[in-house]
Amino acid sequence: MAKFPDDSMIEERPVRLIASDLDGTLFGPEHSLTQRTIAAVQAAVGAGIHVIAATGRSSTSTVPRLAPVEVIDTAVCSNGSLIHDLPTGTTTDRFPINPEMVKRLFASISKIDDRFAFCWETDRGNGWDDAFNDIAFAHEDLGEERSLERRPTLSDRTTKIMVHHPEIEDEKLRDLLVPRMVDPLTVSTSGVQFVEITGVGINKATAVAELCSRWEIDQRDVVALGDNHNDVALLEWAGLGIAMGNGSRLACSAADIVIGTNADDSVAQWIEALLSSS
Repeated sequence: MAKFPDDSMIEERPVRLIASDLDGTLFGPEHSLTQRTIAAVQAAVGAGIHVIAATGRSSTSTVPRLAPVEVIDTAVCSNGSLIHDLPTGTTTDRFPINPEMVKRLFASISKIDDRFAFCWETDRGNGWDDAFNDIAFAHEDLGEERSLERRPTLSDRTTKIMVHHPEIEDEKLRDLLVPRMVDPLTVSTSGVQFVEITGVGINKATAVAELCSRWEIDQRDVVALGDNHNDVALLEWAGLGIAMGNGSRLACSAADIVIGTNADDSVAQWIEALLSSS
């Protein structure tokens, strides 16, 4: 089994799992896989390393974007709120927000400022407020049509809620909301115009840890790659956390090492170095 390229960084251990973010990390600037990255991932899997995706995207857009690589069989989607099995096309696990907390979330944030707009992802489809239209239509996760026009009810399994404000974005929006949350839900950012809210303690790391438990993979044998705030928990949890050179300050601070940018196929380069050192 392959070893880390720089064994001086950590205790020498085999790499058994690579969990990679997609946009800004495994994907190039055009939000797609390059031929070099496809070849590197296929080589890693051929060497016995399990490679999975860990993304903020929903399975709706993750599956077609990963199709060219063929060998990635599992995707942690929606910032850890669900696990999707690509070969069977099924979502095997959902970790939804408590329905009562969903109800309180809408009410409490709306009291702060009535200009907030919401989008919701549930097991019955996606929906959003009219004020979210322009953003929704620009994101392939959501599509051009609301499949769930009403807001989530107590009977829905809501996996993610997105919150937008017309004047506040990214970390500033997160910093505004977190201290005003009624419940300790997970609020993350990923470089888009809204924050993403998942259940209490639910993030990419919790879902990857669940998979590792099932597959009997030691946490220390996991490499995580990411570029943004929603990758921080996973970068800190993994045996080796790798941030991208184009990554946010928070992601780079959480990682053990920082490599090049996604524009330079840096994940592919890192995997190539890993395999050549084995």
